[in-house]
Amino acid sequence: MGALPTLRRLRTLRREQTLRLGRRSRGKISRAQARRFQEEGYLTLPGFLEPREVQAVNDAVDHAWTDRSVYNPLTIAAYTGTPGYIETFLRNVDPSARRQSYKLNHLYLYDQKVRDLLLGNAVQGLVATLLEGTPLLFNSLSMERGTEQRFHFDTFYMPPPEPDRMVVLWFALEDVAAGAGALQYYPRSHRIPPYRFSHGELWAPPHEMGDFDRYIEEQIRTRGLEPRRFFPKAGDVFVWHAQLYHGGAPIEDPGLTRRSLVAHFWRVEDAFDQAWEVAPGRYIMDPRHMCVSPDFQAI
Repeated sequence: MGALPTLRRLRTLRREQTLRLGRRSRGKISRAQARRFQEEGYLTLPGFLEPREVQAVNDAVDHAWTDRSVYNPLTIAAYTGTPGYIETFLRNVDPSARRQSYKLNHLYLYDQKVRDLLLGNAVQGLVATLLEGTPLLFNSLSMERGTEQRFHFDTFYMPPPEPDRMVVLWFALEDVAAGAGALQYYPRSHRIPPYRFSHGELWAPPHEMGDFDRYIEEQIRTRGLEPRRFFPKAGDVFVWHAQLYHGGAPIEDPGLTRRSLVAHFWRVEDAFDQAWEVAPGRYIMDPRHMCVSPDFQAI
């Protein structure tokens, strides 16, 4: 019985040592890590965010929900998975919607600390290394509950101008427990040849998803791929390749949250006409080029 607390303590000490080492070199990854990203399609970076940064993002979400003024420009996909689903301005949505699944768009356009995080040296250095180019932040999503979203490729919705030149960072803003609808993914699924829909592109027409499902199921079976789930601690980051097949696990305990911030990056070199330099060498997508869903309701 006495050995068990000692083992737990050793694991805690190892994690604390990993976090200290990781924070000293944030934004820099080893050749082995870069190679793993290319081979597996993802990276996990424990303790990438400091506790104050995690708190700053959570505070930004809190403030956005309480700001009902016309100066709050944020949009939201609310009541996800229910008949009440709507896409509109956050300021128009009843605060009770926060207790259900939602996706809040582009928090960095509203909050300076979030913008500083995503455009800071650590994030920018990491993304620049993996993309082999200048990062272009074009989208972020803030969530407090699991999405339960079907497995998908992000290229269904936001295909990069240059194939494979997109990197996604998923920041854990709290410890994620089993039953909260964890992020799930298939390692090495980025090696599957991209499915081309009837229009010849990667973005997905809903009526053709049945054909895609048959294709991907066969690819997963023949390659022997197995899904995994990500159970991070607050501050951990999961980085994935444009073509990593991923989704949200079912929520088994509705009382659990799964706070996260997801940021998508292309390269400035591939979309220079859409880039907006907001600080020296730091780029976001010009808001005039940001997509507005056909379901958006400006109520």
